Amino acid sequence: MTNEICLLFMLRAPLHGKVKTRLAREVGHDAALGLYRAFVEDMLDSLDGCGADVAFFVEPGDGIGETREWLGDGRVYVPQCQGDLGDRMRGAFEWAFGAGYTAAACIGSDIAGLSHWHAKSLVRLMRSEPALIGPSPDGGYWTIGFNAKHYLPQAFQGMPWSTPELFGMTMGVMQSLQPAMLPELADIDTLENLRELVRSRPAGVARRTLAVAGALLGQEPFKDQS
Repeated sequence: MTNEICLLFMLRAPLHGKVKTRLAREVGHDAALGLYRAFVEDMLDSLDGCGADVAFFVEPGDGIGETREWLGDGRVYVPQCQGDLGDRMRGAFEWAFGAGYTAAACIGSDIAGLSHWHAKSLVRLMRSEPALIGPSPDGGYWTIGFNAKHYLPQAFQGMPWSTPELFGMTMGVMQSLQPAMLPELADIDTLENLRELVRSRPAGVARRTLAVAGALLGQEPFKDQS
C-alpha cells in the first residue's frame, strides 16, 4: 500500500467475445476487444500520478493471467467475487477497507473521456468528503466512493443495475452523507456512444480510443474478422 486511497478498477479480462458484448453486437467482437483495450489504456494514462493506489478487480477471475500479460507485472490484480454487479462492487470495497485503506472509489473501465483532472479531483474529494459519486448520462454512474468510516454497503443491495433509475435510487441511499458530485461522464456501451465521443473529441484524453474509433468508423459496416 503506497497511498491511503485506493481506486477499485472494475475490469474485464481481455478475452475475445467476452468484453463490451452490447457494443460487439454492432461492431463485432474483434473491434469491441480493440476498443476495450484502448479504453483501459487511455484511462490508465489519466490515472497515472493521481495520488491513489489502483487495484484491478478482474472478471472472470481466471482471466488474471491474460490481464497481467496485457497490463504488466507490478500491479495489484484481484478476482471479482461472485454475484451481480452490486455484490462485486461491495466485495471490492470490503477488500480495500480490509487492506487498511481509509477511502476507496469504484470506477468503471470504459470511461474513455476520463481526464487527469477528473482523476485528481476524485482523489482530492476522497481526502475530504465522506462519499462521492459521478453520474452518467444514461442514469447510472461512472464512479462511487466512500470514506471507510462512512461506507454504506446498502448502496449496492437491491439496485436496478443497467437502468435509468440507478443513480436516483443510489442517491436516495447516500442522502445522509451528502455525497460530493463529480462531473458527468459517459461509458461507451453502444455505437452511438462511440460516435458521440468522436464528435466531441475531448482535448488531451482518449488518444488511443479516438484513433481506433476513427479507423473503425471509416470502415462501416463493421465486420468481425474472427
